[in-house]
Amino acid sequence: MPSTSILKQEERNWLDLPSDVTADILKRIGMVDILENAQKVCTAWRKICKDPAMWRVIDMNDIPVLGAKLSCFEMCKHAVDRSQGQLVDITIVSASDANLHLYVADRTSELRRLEMAHIFFFGKLTTVALMKFPLLEELNLYEITISIEEVETVGCYCPMLKTLKVNQRGYVGSLTRSDEIAIAIGQNLLGIRHLELIGNKMTNVGLRVILDNCHHLETLDLRECFCIDLKVDLGKQCSKQIKCLKLPNDSLEDYPYLYLTESQYNMTYNVDAYI
Repeated sequence: MPSTSILKQEERNWLDLPSDVTADILKRIGMVDILENAQKVCTAWRKICKDPAMWRVIDMNDIPVLGAKLSCFEMCKHAVDRSQGQLVDITIVSASDANLHLYVADRTSELRRLEMAHIFFFGKLTTVALMKFPLLEELNLYEITISIEEVETVGCYCPMLKTLKVNQRGYVGSLTRSDEIAIAIGQNLLGIRHLELIGNKMTNVGLRVILDNCHHLETLDLRECFCIDLKVDLGKQCSKQIKCLKLPNDSLEDYPYLYLTESQYNMTYNVDAYI
């Protein structure tokens, strides 16, 4: 005979859980499962899934590249709408529309973290969007072009920024040297603490501007920055000034967007189910 404790466990009604506990559980399953499955379980769960607090963090990493029925843009836009201005953290990956961050900017001024990665094409930020994120603390860009004007905008309108990642794998494009972005960072982001410039084409000139001006810099990622030479005094300055330093030839094993999963090609969703 099964014990009384086992019977009690089998008879447990998950709907009896406090709503805050249920919300915490549902947050862990990801945006797709919430929209596709969880909100359809019962009225109580649907109410929780429509709570703006559930959408303070939006991560497109679990969204596949969708078919004609619903684009990544439409799904993420729906999640942003549900946040009702409470969105503080968003990761936009493989979106079919490079302007999704503009949609976000028009609907929240509370954003603390923005990560964008365009795998199939090169996107570009806009100063219009960046001007609307005054509380932004972390800006992470992968395979995205950023301009001098946009760096200047971040420096002017995002005074709380502590982390900047402008990463493009070194094999993308030629080895044409360019110090423009590095100099712009050094001149405009004086309070930056964590900086990743993977694949940047800067020379020692640009790197020196960063080191000489960004006195709060604690971590610096220079992987695949093959146009700099750290064998000279600049290398000693890096080692002395930076607590955590990654060098040009260090492994890219932890680079988050090296590969796409097979599921990103295969799944489609019904937009009517999300309304």
